[in-house]
Amino acid sequence: MKYFLALFFGGSITLLCACNSRNSELPVFDKQQFTYAGENRCDTVKNSGVDVAVSYVLLKDDSDGARNINDSLRQLAVSSLTGWLDSATIASNPQAQTDLAKAAALFAADYETVRKDMGSLGGCWEVKTAADTLHVGVKALTVKFETFAYTGGAHPNTNLSLYNFDRKTGRLLMLSDLVADTTALLSVVEKAFRKQQALSPQNNLEEQGYFLRDGHFFLPANVGMSSTGMLFYYNPYEIAAYAVGPIQVTIPYEQLNGILREDWL
Repeated sequence: MKYFLALFFGGSITLLCACNSRNSELPVFDKQQFTYAGENRCDTVKNSGVDVAVSYVLLKDDSDGARNINDSLRQLAVSSLTGWLDSATIASNPQAQTDLAKAAALFAADYETVRKDMGSLGGCWEVKTAADTLHVGVKALTVKFETFAYTGGAHPNTNLSLYNFDRKTGRLLMLSDLVADTTALLSVVEKAFRKQQALSPQNNLEEQGYFLRDGHFFLPANVGMSSTGMLFYYNPYEIAAYAVGPIQVTIPYEQLNGILREDWL
């Protein structure tokens, strides 16, 4: 079970998290929050401007592993915003790659440039990111970043990213670090995927409208650990049309015996 205990000290928030934790030492997290407060922030009456809000957590720990993880989490928080800026803008303003306030100001400047060129954009531009812990184990930590963005167009964009870290070193773990047999894992996930989508083993996924790679089922870009099992998350457009929405498949740990490297739980 996942729960939080929030402690308030001098206006700051400290989060104690027990998210599927098997560690006798309960990690402590600090909540970090950034909100753009420039002059051209979103005006809900005029329906114009920009709205930027980024929240994430940092480990409140002095260990080398925690410092490395925190460096990555800060960078990921900024990247959730700079991903909406063009490469030329970032190249001209390298400080935006590490500074949320600068990145938000550039995002607002882009909005104003497009608004002046088009006359009206019919709504505010938004980027809202929220990051939280998904799993805390003895050796590994899984963090999820959820981003909602709207910069015009037919609909907003949503994206969820999962990151697994080695708590001792702070190294970002790859799927091959977590899984001993990716071929066997692919078979297990496809079976669960078909069951969840009410498809028989005989159903051709492409004929049913799913996107495959060279005609073959594939694992999503985002895989992480949760309290109930290993989580496989397909973002919109990754394996199905936007209208289908995200597809989340969770495989209980007991079904991954011999596949998952148990030392990371």
